[in-house]
Amino acid sequence: MTTIPSHLAALSWIPALTGVWPWVVLAAVPVGIILMYFLKLRRESVEVPSTYLWSRTIEDLHVNSLLQRLRNSILLLLQLLAVLLAAVALFRPGIRGETSSLGRIVFLLDTSASMQAPAVETPEGPSQSRFEQARDRIGERIEAMQDHESAMLITFSDRAEVMQAFTSDRARLRDALSRCTVTNRPTDILAALRAADGLANPRRVSATDDDDESAAEAMPAELQIYSDGHFPNAADFPLGNLKPVYHAVGSPQTQNLAITSFSATRGLQDATDVEVFATVVNTGDQPLDTDASLLLEGRLVDATEISLAPGEQTGLSFTVEAPEAVRLRFTLDIQDDLTLDNTAYAALTPSGLVSVLVVTTGNRPLELALTTEKAKRIASCEFVSPDYLTTETFRKRAATGNDDLMIFDRCQPPNLPATNTFTIGDLPSDDWQWTTPASSLTLIDIDRSHPLLRYLEMYSLLVFSGRGIEGPEGTTTLVESDLGTVMAMAPRGGYRDLVLGFALVTEDSSGTTQANTNWYAERSWPVFLLNVLRNLAGAAASSAAPSYRPGETVPVRIESVIREVALIRSGAEDQDTPLEEFSVGEGGNLEVVQTSLPGNYQLVGADGSRTGGQEHVVDRFAINLFDSQESHLSTKSDVELGFANVSATSAGIESRHEYWRLLLMLALAVLLGEWWLYSRRVN
Repeated sequence: MTTIPSHLAALSWIPALTGVWPWVVLAAVPVGIILMYFLKLRRESVEVPSTYLWSRTIEDLHVNSLLQRLRNSILLLLQLLAVLLAAVALFRPGIRGETSSLGRIVFLLDTSASMQAPAVETPEGPSQSRFEQARDRIGERIEAMQDHESAMLITFSDRAEVMQAFTSDRARLRDALSRCTVTNRPTDILAALRAADGLANPRRVSATDDDDESAAEAMPAELQIYSDGHFPNAADFPLGNLKPVYHAVGSPQTQNLAITSFSATRGLQDATDVEVFATVVNTGDQPLDTDASLLLEGRLVDATEISLAPGEQTGLSFTVEAPEAVRLRFTLDIQDDLTLDNTAYAALTPSGLVSVLVVTTGNRPLELALTTEKAKRIASCEFVSPDYLTTETFRKRAATGNDDLMIFDRCQPPNLPATNTFTIGDLPSDDWQWTTPASSLTLIDIDRSHPLLRYLEMYSLLVFSGRGIEGPEGTTTLVESDLGTVMAMAPRGGYRDLVLGFALVTEDSSGTTQANTNWYAERSWPVFLLNVLRNLAGAAASSAAPSYRPGETVPVRIESVIREVALIRSGAEDQDTPLEEFSVGEGGNLEVVQTSLPGNYQLVGADGSRTGGQEHVVDRFAINLFDSQESHLSTKSDVELGFANVSATSAGIESRHEYWRLLLMLALAVLLGEWWLYSRRVN
């Protein structure tokens, strides 16, 4: 705080009362006190000499006459003096120095993650945070505003928020400042500069109240930036009438270890092995050592020691065994200047659960392959007879496309549904044709590069009756036989149709089911159907969960079989905290916005068909800072703004010294003196 030179001092007044009537009431107080001295007191009966009675009566007549001069009364003078001191105190007299203010001020308050670091290190420990110190400085400047000044307040992290538009009302500015909170987000000042530019430069200034101002012409304004300077330079941003002033908050000396990356993936050779990778950087200015711990579902599985010089980084890798989708947490056991980047989260997503409609007269090999343990973890299958295809229910179901896949076994739908299809032993529509009559066939070529046929061995298959097929333009041949193509896939708008030219089972003349191939007895049959569920129905296998930054909107695609989901977060203590519930629409798309806190997030739904109504995880994602710019905490001495380099200001804030408290204490002292004199007279 700077001392105000005496030659710059100027007396100023800030009335504490607003409106006319409070001042009318105040002005009536001394009038009432004077009138009380004209009131006739109630007399008590006392025997006195007659000469004394006449003299006192004459004296009373003089006092109760309004036209007569008041007698000297020290009590009256003290009472009027007390009221006068209180009235002057209500004008809040004070002295402030002359200012070079442009009359309008735009406060930009940095609320990004780095502002959680301590402002200054003291021998007793960390001081208040940078955000708290910046907020206090803005509060002091608001209190020092002159009557002709107006100001607005904008907070910024990776996005900007106008907390208060231009106003000269200090109460509104103080209220807006009290509502500002620090975030876990990275920093980007450009959005805040655009907001300030739109409100301060020659454009319309929003005004919703009488006390707020609007300007249609260019008016210069001070751009007061309170930050540690860790934002991308905005040298190319034209400031126009904004005059930037950078208030550096924080310290150039810091100590901080930061996790800048953390991920987990399934091993290529063994899917039960989870490979974990992390990167740790020393962003401070002194060497640091710490222990690093890896936890799986809250259980410690590995640990290591880290020792890094300033500016040095190291990569760490771990391998843990986990057969299912899991959550992982990586922590640095150190108390440094920023705890937010000492913990990182990663997860493996669960296998996708898809809805499959199977239309068949009865196919035991197909039913067995779709109800294996692995298939049930990724698909919810419903079996119906071909009669279902003629119902109104199927027509509506096919039009909505809620199913991820429809399988038609030896039958053809009246119209192809709005989803992917797999037709066995028949043609899905008139766009497909048979190319040969039914006959036994031998497979001669398989497209092993296609995801549907990956890991399959099919040359030993026996097919007793099958036919060659031909699809529409764009059809991809998957399996060739001596009769031509017997398995192919064709695009249909945004969908795909897979066709198999031979049936798995057939019926003889008596209606008895008999095998048409030995494929159902081969190991490749269930593997093939799992490939169909994963690639054609969209049931993805367990994979690395995506990571987003705090505050980002996370898009999620929910399988159509799920209708209700709940968002749950687990943080540093690995405790699940329910956040929100969602109803999943027909498209299955969600946008999750409650992502302000780092942690592992999971969407949990109910699937009665698979788990008897029990909850299960349908998707996961992680929220991490992972921002080396935010983790570098050393306060910048200058920033680039508006085609110029702006150095941090060392000037203090002009304070306003008010004297209303002293005046009130004097008024109280006068009242006490008046009471003491009155007590002596009465006694």
